[in-house]
Amino acid sequence: MKNLSYLILVVLLTTGCLSDHFFVSSPDLSKATIEQPARHVVWFESIPDPDKKLECGLPASGHIKGHCNLLGDIIPEQSPFTIWHWHWDPNSPHSKIIESIEGAITGTNGDSYYFTGIITNNLTDQSFSGIMYINGGIGNLEGIIGECYMTGSAATGVSMWTAEGSVALQKKQEIQFEPKENKDKQQIISYLKR
Repeated sequence: MKNLSYLILVVLLTTGCLSDHFFVSSPDLSKATIEQPARHVVWFESIPDPDKKLECGLPASGHIKGHCNLLGDIIPEQSPFTIWHWHWDPNSPHSKIIESIEGAITGTNGDSYYFTGIITNNLTDQSFSGIMYINGGIGNLEGIIGECYMTGSAATGVSMWTAEGSVALQKKQEIQFEPKENKDKQQIISYLKR
């Protein structure tokens, strides 16, 4: 008798989970689609804010100038960056620093994109490398996502780097939701009243 009770319970649960006649069907709410990825190539140079330094002596903020294939020439006054966290690399104490960075890049074409990233600075030879994540934009770059890998040097006293990666635009989709007429509404109401 106990096994029969379990069998009935399993059958009821299975048929209940498979049935959706009590709920209004909804359209496919999958994520926005992504347009074909494009190559992203930059040449940048930092203009550090002389009044803002990290405890390790590196710049804490500044502006970026240079060129980007998505934006053309960069407007430094509208392209700020901030180092919001740093720590010594535990595998190379006092010779490598890991930085967390964020900022925005604005081009002469009027478009902008936002980025965050992780940079490893080698204090021995003044080289650095890292990964930047592009996560949104303005103008024609609204909905942009991507990542690029950067390498550079500050050996000349000015941080200069190149970066290359891929980006894509997320297409926005508006989905109209119109519930089925009264029959389904009445089913839902009667089900909820039970």
